[in-house]
Amino acid sequence: MDILFTIAIEILKVIAREVAVFFAKRVGKYLSTSWKQIQKKRRKTKRTTHNAGKRLKGDSKKK
Repeated sequence: MDILFTIAIEILKVIAREVAVFFAKRVGKYLSTSWKQIQKKRRKTKRTTHNAGKRLKGDSKKK
């Protein structure tokens, strides 16, 4: 009886580890994707703001 109990605990440990790895990968992928999107938006905003500043100063190359 004691052996079966030990085997059951070991099986549960393995399953728990696999589930933890699965969720860690999912969360990591989600965070990576959302971080890339935030950076992309940040770069877009910087570029737009920079260009708007040039237009306001009249620093246009077209004359």
